Amino acid sequence: MRLDSGVDLSESFSGLHIKNPDWNDLSCAKSKVQEPPVETPTTAKDDLWKQYFQQDEDGDTFLHLAIAEGFVEVVLALIRKAPHPLFLDTPNDNAQTPIHLAAAKQNWLIVRWLVVAGAKPCPRNIRGDSPLHIAARNGDLRTCRAITDPVQEQERISLGLTYPKQPYQEINLDQWNYEGQTCVHVAAIEGHIDVLRHLVWYGADINAREGRQGYTALHYSIVRGDERLAHFLLSECTKLNADAVTYGGNSALQLGFPVPATIAEALRSRGASSPFSTASEDEYSDSETESNAYENAIFVRNLVDASA
Repeated sequence: MRLDSGVDLSESFSGLHIKNPDWNDLSCAKSKVQEPPVETPTTAKDDLWKQYFQQDEDGDTFLHLAIAEGFVEVVLALIRKAPHPLFLDTPNDNAQTPIHLAAAKQNWLIVRWLVVAGAKPCPRNIRGDSPLHIAARNGDLRTCRAITDPVQEQERISLGLTYPKQPYQEINLDQWNYEGQTCVHVAAIEGHIDVLRHLVWYGADINAREGRQGYTALHYSIVRGDERLAHFLLSECTKLNADAVTYGGNSALQLGFPVPATIAEALRSRGASSPFSTASEDEYSDSETESNAYENAIFVRNLVDASA
């Protein structure tokens, strides 16, 4: 049968049987007390999925709790019990879906099961983070791969799902969280080069600007003083725009942070604007320079606090 929500249920979930075969049979003699219809044990057992996916006072289902406790075999059994992938996307009161919890626990196998089963790969939690944001922040390459790798038909067959194959939702690699950061930004802030390499290979925008000040991954490498990250961006990311500017119009060399000579030279060779590369820039007043330095100091402090 099909419910109004669009959830497909098999006949085993909807079949009810009457215990008394004479119930409502007008040809039989009426008894003083008639037994009410009851569900058979088979139906009661089949309807257990409703209990499994019922939410508690915190909005958690058994699937949330099993993931949080690390009960891997229970998680697999619950995924197989789901009558439709929509039940795998239930958010709790913190807007955490099961895949958020699995990513936070760095349990890449559970994340992969959920993706193969048809769970949405990019839901937002209370901070606006997708599971990919969480994995990128943790430097968890295996979970990133579990989310982004294309699903193979054999994976789905092996999972033993009860419902037909559903269309898989496209992964948005450039989705912002509520801080205006993409997965590339959170990986760059934490200096996770392997994750960045993976994201870029799959097509994430290495030049994406975050939503508050317009910083790119390259800007973050300079702000953090991360020479390894800057070298990776300049040597491996062929689509990198070395002269990308913030919303204030500053390139990576114009942020006011010290830049190693080798990195500065590489930036200039890729077209990055120098701190005072034009006549108009030479005319910046001392007050403007002090203001930029103050704003950068505030940004660095906020960046450190957010990463703590």
